[in-house]
Amino acid sequence: MIFDQQYLQLCSEKTLQSNKDGFFLQFAEAVAENVGEQWVKKFGKLKTDKERIRRIYEDDTIKHYVTEFLTNVQEFYRKKCPQTSKKRFLEGEAAVRNGDKKKGLSLYSQGILKAPHTDPTLSLIFLSRAKLLITLDDYAIALSDLQLSLNHKPPSNVKFEIFWMMAICYKALNDETKARISLNVAEKLTSDPKLLSQLSDSMQGKYEPIKPPELVLPPISGERHPHLPHASKKLTVKNTQELGRYVITNEKINCGETLVVEEPLVACLFPEKFGTHCHHCFDRFLAPVGCPDCASVAFCGPKCRNEAISTYHKYECKFLDLLIGSGMSVLSLAALRTMTQKSVDDVHRNKEGWYALCTNGSKRSGADFLQRTLMAAFLLRCLQKAGFFKTSGDAVVPTEQEYQVGELLLHHLQVLQFNAHEIYETLYTEEHRLRGGRPAYIGVGVYPTVSLFNHECYPAVTRYFVGKHVVVKSIRPLAVGATVAENYGPVFTHHKLLDRQRSLSSRYWFNCQCTACVEDWSTNGSLVKRVRCPTTNCQCLFSLPVTEKQLKCPKCQKNVSLDENIKKLRWCEEEYEKGAKLVDSNEKDQAIDVLLAAIDVFHRVSAPPHKETHLAEEGLRACLGDFGNTCNCLVKLS
Repeated sequence: MIFDQQYLQLCSEKTLQSNKDGFFLQFAEAVAENVGEQWVKKFGKLKTDKERIRRIYEDDTIKHYVTEFLTNVQEFYRKKCPQTSKKRFLEGEAAVRNGDKKKGLSLYSQGILKAPHTDPTLSLIFLSRAKLLITLDDYAIALSDLQLSLNHKPPSNVKFEIFWMMAICYKALNDETKARISLNVAEKLTSDPKLLSQLSDSMQGKYEPIKPPELVLPPISGERHPHLPHASKKLTVKNTQELGRYVITNEKINCGETLVVEEPLVACLFPEKFGTHCHHCFDRFLAPVGCPDCASVAFCGPKCRNEAISTYHKYECKFLDLLIGSGMSVLSLAALRTMTQKSVDDVHRNKEGWYALCTNGSKRSGADFLQRTLMAAFLLRCLQKAGFFKTSGDAVVPTEQEYQVGELLLHHLQVLQFNAHEIYETLYTEEHRLRGGRPAYIGVGVYPTVSLFNHECYPAVTRYFVGKHVVVKSIRPLAVGATVAENYGPVFTHHKLLDRQRSLSSRYWFNCQCTACVEDWSTNGSLVKRVRCPTTNCQCLFSLPVTEKQLKCPKCQKNVSLDENIKKLRWCEEEYEKGAKLVDSNEKDQAIDVLLAAIDVFHRVSAPPHKETHLAEEGLRACLGDFGNTCNCLVKLS
């Protein structure tokens, strides 16, 4: 049952084009109107992506509209500008003289990103930014900038200063050998006794480099799964006609276990984050470096830049602004990235993993298939023009090899609609690490193992991200054979039943039948407290309060006392309060220990829904999320 067909169509279109001002959907709608409703219906009845991608190039009814549009695809990207670069450099120098280091750093970085690769000023900007970074005690990035300054052929009169600064950086980073080598080179570059004296004095100083927090990937709990290398052996995949493939436990899982640690099959940064996060690793950058050719993207350093331009970026570079201007969604960009991050031969060799993921092809309309096929053709045309196929790209109609890539693009556009996860970082105020933080989405990634997890409105796991890696942890205990479910967006504690059903049926094309939906768990907090029957394996729940010392269980038919379980439930609630205070005081590790133990006991003696437990689980999520991508950038309003 689809609760809102119009909303479903809107959600589907958003996975292709997210910007309403883009030109792609206008083109797709014009094509659909010109070929007519009956043609679109027949198109929807085609059985394979191979048939679909070929039909739009070969059918007389449509091929003219498609080839005319694709013929106009040309390079369109943000070019370097030496005038702007020099202007930002001079503005940065003025800002630093006026004591505004933050502004100076930003202006230097803008100058670097705008400078052509061969611009002689580029070496000077790197040197100035390096000197500023040294005053901020960031010697590692300063050293990288000094090396980049040398690579860009600096004037002879500044080489002494470069090696002097390098000696300081190496000394601060405890590399005495390279510090001495840099010092020796600097001494040979000048005979000025004043400069030599300053050089000698600087090497006597003590330097304390800043130590940025290091994100660490946790080990997977227990042994690794033999067939799911990124997951715990405690998980197994089940397949039924009703639910498809989903994950269950084959061993007991305790609260807080690490079940999956996985890097993405493909990942793309949101365009609005191009100015704050590395295009390659997704880390926030302090002093970015740019692509040698375009001014559209930025990287945290030379390593990420070199990896990107040797793979996907060399094909995307000169078409990136065209792609963004089309209004396409980040999922469409990710579909392109599935091709560009590998060679054309590797694309064909590594397609098996993609064909294991859900497309919901049997549920798609002809209009939906047409839009996605046209997007695949647009992406394919960009690959042709970018030299991905080692040809001139003059011919619009694909070769046999290009048709095969177009077929894969179309498949990926379907897969990404239902299998991409939004990668996020948690934003905090400087005053508090754990309370008041909010997730900020920075990109999307495809994680084949995590894609196997079904949805529940009361999920058994939480996830956070370390760079682009996803970490999945259990937030309640699970018995053998239990479903291990994550959450696709709406949780029962924040969204009413009808809102959840509308969202899930429109976005993911299924009707949720989880316990929270079937029993319509309340969102207003007025939840009845219950305790379990103490008889082993009896699933009976008694609503509180109870007045009798002994009760006859209606399921196991035994006379039982609930006193012990009631006492344990009260203990859990007391521990939740203790955990909440630890969260409030930013004592993350202690809070995690307290909350894990209490949540574990709760699920042995009681059952959800239970307001205090759900609040405790929210606190636990916040604490675990602090091990992932974070940023203290929220301004506390007075």
